Amino acid sequence: MSSQTKTDFLQGDLYINGKWVSAPDQSYFESLNPATGELVGICAAASSEQVDEAVTKANEAYSLWKNTPIPERAAYLTKAAQLFERRKEELASIMTKEMGKVLPESLGEVGVVIATAHYMAGEGRRLFGETVPAGFADRNVRMVREPLGVAACITPWNFPVALASYKIFAALITGNTVVWKPASEVALSAKIFVEVLAEAGFPAGVVNLITGSGRTVGQTLAEHSDVKVISFTGSTEVGQKLAEMSSTTLKRISLELGGKNAVIVLKDADLDKAADGIVKSAFTTTGQRCTAASRVIVERSVKERLVQKVEELTKSMKIGNGLEEGKQVGPLVNEDQLHTVEKYVKTAIEEGGKIVTGGQRVKELGGYYYEPTIIENVKPNDTIAQEEIFGPVLAIIEVDSYEEAMEVNNGTIYGLSTSIYTESLHYANRGAKEAVSGLVYINNGTSNAEMGVAFGGMKMSGNGHREVSHHAFDVMTEWKSIYTNY
Repeated sequence: MSSQTKTDFLQGDLYINGKWVSAPDQSYFESLNPATGELVGICAAASSEQVDEAVTKANEAYSLWKNTPIPERAAYLTKAAQLFERRKEELASIMTKEMGKVLPESLGEVGVVIATAHYMAGEGRRLFGETVPAGFADRNVRMVREPLGVAACITPWNFPVALASYKIFAALITGNTVVWKPASEVALSAKIFVEVLAEAGFPAGVVNLITGSGRTVGQTLAEHSDVKVISFTGSTEVGQKLAEMSSTTLKRISLELGGKNAVIVLKDADLDKAADGIVKSAFTTTGQRCTAASRVIVERSVKERLVQKVEELTKSMKIGNGLEEGKQVGPLVNEDQLHTVEKYVKTAIEEGGKIVTGGQRVKELGGYYYEPTIIENVKPNDTIAQEEIFGPVLAIIEVDSYEEAMEVNNGTIYGLSTSIYTESLHYANRGAKEAVSGLVYINNGTSNAEMGVAFGGMKMSGNGHREVSHHAFDVMTEWKSIYTNY
């Protein structure tokens, strides 16, 4: 461990049944700042026994929470929203220190948490059932939504609290109790998030926080018979493993997975708007977004002009510590992710790609910084055009027509987000219809989702469930049909 004294860093324990707890022999892991390498804090690594305890306490609290009137559940979320507003700067600062995104992005993310709390509190009043005409005399038939029980929420490091709020608040308003496993890289951000929920007064056992390795915590949750639903955001590979492990107990599982998102630019597009949307989609959060644009599919006749505009905007971006004012691109989250990006760029060059700008680690800054990188002369089936990189790397692919562009767009295993820039109503509507993507943007980048709109992907980008909107209730509830003869 670092030579820093205990007062220099934060400590994150586990939150089980309304208390912050740790075992006498508790193991801890470090949270390091990817911009500086400095120790941010230490966090408890849960044992499988502690995970089981959290699930048990959540299961015990379920009956009370399920029978709490929905307006009362909503009041807890509204209170939490007010408390998040008070701790907004503190939480944003810890997020930036833990995973590197620039502070304005972190502040915006806390704003999303606040908006989600208000949204889900309001949607609680609209957990409508259905009344169905009966086929017999003297009978009423109705259908109601029922919560499932213990919901395991497993979230990644790139959006430490926004993605958590989508899952946790949807679970809570519908009457489920929660065991949350955040990514280890952002465990301290999760601690502050749960501190807010504790201060909001959620009853003991309704919300539990378990930090630690995916192998221990994730597998225990996936195989636990008392966990009734898993909501996971992360890589496709891990999602597949969770689905396999959870199948033995027939629990419901919602998967929001990877993407290989493309911006299609047709020859009639406004190239200035397209370039701006491309750069924001590709390099915001240092490209570490499931909806980040990693491919530009452009008609050959406008390719040179578009690439020039994208290159100019990319070179103007300021790289550095996310806590410093004016920075637009922070570090990658850790050394492993840096090596992954370096490997993909090397492979792209070996397969014939040509670097337009970037392509190097920014060594003088310390940390895990990598230049925003544009690579042209990429073929549709090249490695860099097929596999998710999760870094600031953009591949340029030339095509001769809209039809070829859409074929290339749909020619990966993923189907999360597609953007198309065109002034043609014809091609805009065809693109919206023909893109095999859960999200389609016309004349906008690939990363611009709004509250209340279903979010999720097709193909290997997910398993058909959606969140961010009331459609999350289809994950967190099941239908009960009630027949009453009188």
